Amino acid sequence: MVFPLFRSAVARYLTRGSLYQSNERYILRKQESYWYVSNDMSSQVLTSSNETVYGVWNTTAGSDSNPASNGTGIGKYSLGQGPYTVFDKNTNTKYVNFGNCNNITTGSPNCAQKTGLYLTLKRGASLLVAFQLATADSFPQRDPLQITIEGSNNNSTELTRGSSWTLLYKGSSGISINQTRLTYGSIQWLLQNSEWYASYRFLVNLAMNNGTNIPFIQYSEVALFGY
Repeated sequence: MVFPLFRSAVARYLTRGSLYQSNERYILRKQESYWYVSNDMSSQVLTSSNETVYGVWNTTAGSDSNPASNGTGIGKYSLGQGPYTVFDKNTNTKYVNFGNCNNITTGSPNCAQKTGLYLTLKRGASLLVAFQLATADSFPQRDPLQITIEGSNNNSTELTRGSSWTLLYKGSSGISINQTRLTYGSIQWLLQNSEWYASYRFLVNLAMNNGTNIPFIQYSEVALFGY
């Protein structure tokens, strides 16, 4: 169980960039370039590197999922740069989703919107308490700015239905404007979430492009933390 007071303490100490230990039960540890919460010294990254992940496009929180597939153009994600790459713990790979772009050379201001992914955790139902995104290798305008996260305990055949999902988070991606390439943004906390879910859906609502044309959205990692 995660207590709100502990979460606020974690947030304060993360801001200071230091290690924090509370009653020898919870500890902040650093793995590669991001912080994570560990309980009794066990890792609390919820995903493994071999998760089955489904890409989506033209999808918003509460709506049905429109599946994306390998390829180039509308409703596609780039070959070899699919949604599974965001859980491989390697910032040198990335997820590229073209969204509604029919011209990937010039792009449009809205190409990145309503794209994302969902998965059912191999570890089973888990409590998501925080997440952290990492940038890809090029063009900060293609970074996610605003995102949503939803949870579900429905079976796999029902996960394409919008009614299967419960909104858990809507807000900042944690990535800053012109953030250094291949680095993690700030940890974002789901302070109000107290439910355990087996499946999670992650959607990008807005990119960093500020109205300029972009051909796709891209990010290298989505780290999910919890219990």
